[in-house]
Amino acid sequence: MQCLENSLKIFVKTGADIDLETAMARLSNLTRDYYREKKYPGKSEIRVLANTFVKDLKIGKWPNVLQGEFNDNFRSKTKAFLEKIHGDAHKAAEAMLKQCKETVDKNVRG
Repeated sequence: MQCLENSLKIFVKTGADIDLETAMARLSNLTRDYYREKKYPGKSEIRVLANTFVKDLKIGKWPNVLQGEFNDNFRSKTKAFLEKIHGDAHKAAEAMLKQCKETVDKNVRG
């Protein structure tokens, strides 16, 4: 979580894609870790996480997001999160991870 937050702090200052790449890589890895912690029986990890990042959040392709690849939608959503909470990277990181976790849970149920 700290790496995600630090990447967002730097992105607020620089606006550089490299910081978004780091943020995406960390966010996707944290989301995958969450899925694995839950140990959902009978659910394909690849299918659930691909649906989460590609179909629902529309922020990148699975598994490319694990290496930090993202699309313009991720950039827009990140900027929106940061604007909504006045540049607070900690709150933005929490909100982004919460959204990913909720989407994983939704994909497992349905």
